[in-house]
Amino acid sequence: MAATTSGIVTTTLNYFLPPEQGGDREYHAGTVGEKRRKYSPAEVHVKDIRGQEDYFTLDKHGFQLVKREFTEKTFNDEERIKEEYYQEVAQLIKDVTDASKVLVGSHVVRRRSWKSAFEAEKDLPDDARSVAPSNARFVHCDQSYDGARARIAELHPEEADKLDKCRWAIINVWKPFDHRVTRDGLCFADAFSIRDDELRPISIHFPKRRDSVQESGDDKKLEPPKQPDYYARDVYRIHGTIEAWQCAPPSNPDQHKWYYASEMNPNEALLLKIADSKRTVANKLMHTSFTGENDHGPERHSLEARCTVFWEDQPAE
Repeated sequence: MAATTSGIVTTTLNYFLPPEQGGDREYHAGTVGEKRRKYSPAEVHVKDIRGQEDYFTLDKHGFQLVKREFTEKTFNDEERIKEEYYQEVAQLIKDVTDASKVLVGSHVVRRRSWKSAFEAEKDLPDDARSVAPSNARFVHCDQSYDGARARIAELHPEEADKLDKCRWAIINVWKPFDHRVTRDGLCFADAFSIRDDELRPISIHFPKRRDSVQESGDDKKLEPPKQPDYYARDVYRIHGTIEAWQCAPPSNPDQHKWYYASEMNPNEALLLKIADSKRTVANKLMHTSFTGENDHGPERHSLEARCTVFWEDQPAE
């Protein structure tokens, strides 16, 4: 069980496990088998940033906590999310980063915990679709450097020519809604505390349409989700395969500098820098949900919007 002392949580995070030890280098997003993957567990210390929120910034650390009121509160209407919330998220990123252009590509609404989803799926085969999006329980960065370029080219092909002309980034905006986060918090590692030689590329295979089965190979058996109301329509807007990163386990609990913001409120949001073409600033972010001995209350409700960001007045690197 994770222990908490003076704002520091000692917990266990799931790191990359090599295939020769029972792990893997690929998985199918949104399937039951995704939760059954094997990992290398490692004890780490996760520090609460409360009281020094203003110290941590996107370019210096890869994450930034901000306060922001949004018009949308319940996130039950997909069209309203895309019409109203997307605009507000784009403006938030512009305000924080001075970016010239922000495109919100997709989002995912999570209302179920990893544990409850895992239990609900225990009798389903690995290739069945998951019952609902839930919090990820392994250390990862959504895209590698190459994966980030591929993602932008897929979601925004009209912008692909900018990737070699100006600075760009992928920034996710993660926020709770309905109530404070009192369990299954999100933790994130200082980008500069993880070396590039610790990164482990993995392939994530995405379905062609949210409610469709795959049409080739072993994916033909994939089933539609049992509870489609849980799914944001653009959760799987990316098609095909994208390269992401996991991370080799640390040699000691403090090697990777892990942080979290305790009991986040719905009027707060975390900006997470997944990738940045500028190599001298934070340009990757390992993150995962985690458990602590003080976890309590209802399941976490959160929304994550994935955004492509351009600084058209800055060089690519």
